[in-house]
Amino acid sequence: MSNWITVQNFTQRHKGQPVDLYLAVVPAAEIIRRGKVDVMTTANPEGYQRMLSATRTRQIAKYVLGGVGLLPTSLGINIRSGARFEPSEPDGRYGRLCFDESEPWYVYEGQHRTSGLQECMNRLAIGRNPAELGYELPVTFSIGFSQREEMDLFEVVNKEQRPVPTDLVASIIFNRVTEERGKPEPGKISLPTLRKTAGVAVSRYVSQRVPWAGHIQGVNETKDVVNRPLQASSFAATLLPLTRDRWVHTRFLTNPHDRDFEGLSKIVQLYWETLAELMPEAFADIAHYSVQRPIGVYAFHEILPEIMDACRMEDDWSPKSFKEKLGRLEEWVQSETWHRETGQDIVRGSGNRAAIAVVVERMRTLYYEPLTGLPEE
Repeated sequence: MSNWITVQNFTQRHKGQPVDLYLAVVPAAEIIRRGKVDVMTTANPEGYQRMLSATRTRQIAKYVLGGVGLLPTSLGINIRSGARFEPSEPDGRYGRLCFDESEPWYVYEGQHRTSGLQECMNRLAIGRNPAELGYELPVTFSIGFSQREEMDLFEVVNKEQRPVPTDLVASIIFNRVTEERGKPEPGKISLPTLRKTAGVAVSRYVSQRVPWAGHIQGVNETKDVVNRPLQASSFAATLLPLTRDRWVHTRFLTNPHDRDFEGLSKIVQLYWETLAELMPEAFADIAHYSVQRPIGVYAFHEILPEIMDACRMEDDWSPKSFKEKLGRLEEWVQSETWHRETGQDIVRGSGNRAAIAVVVERMRTLYYEPLTGLPEE
């Protein structure tokens, strides 16, 4: 038994040879019913696909069912045998892709989108809504490719195509969220998105001011690891301990009168101005000191919520207040500690998460004075 779908034929070249491909729009339910993913397992050692990620599947299902749901990029499917193209007129580009009902469609690009839509259908069925998901997907078909040729296509898609830079994505999210926050009745913004947007806002603010001006890599700027060791999105990510703080969330993240998070940005700016005053040599020579590199930025942003909490309790946000509290960190606010060649051993390496955790632990040991007045054992 054979079946067919309407397609448009086009030709590209692969390894110097012409390759016929077929573009179609197919109901998601049909792809789910016929689709197969050639996963490498102990039972199928010749497979080439990774195992499905349950987390990624749930994310896509939530994205689609949440009302956004746009999946505009094409899936890649190969029908290994039993398929042929029948043009609607001689030598035409439009026609029918006929295929054997019993032959699977091998999904080499888009397995998580397919599984996410399957999850949507399952949830709709449980909710006693129609199990048929009214959703269509663009598909680029190839026909007659062997598993090895199919694997080549998989490699082309996953190695040669480049993802959108994270800084560009963060910038797009920032623009969308701040626009939404500026509306008289803003829509719901997820907490992770809100935190990310606040981080980007702070990053943008400090990147235009001393001591960070010229030292954060902006969107589409040329990479310069010596003078701009952090991307804007990376700097924003280091602020996650701050944006997770309950008081920061209440006071700044959900403030409808400050859609650009300027209040929070000013605090972080003052914090870094104070650090620069305490360590002028380190800030004057970013190439040879680590304060403005990942290990320093992550560590100082880890301790910032605790310093802000003390400022809040004293109701004193002055530079003098910040300087007094940072002074408790002793050697960690001295330039020589952060020298990349002669400073403490822990700051000379790559600045991985383990090293950052050690630095933060040592900072906290100095920051908090021992408790007094507790009964002795």
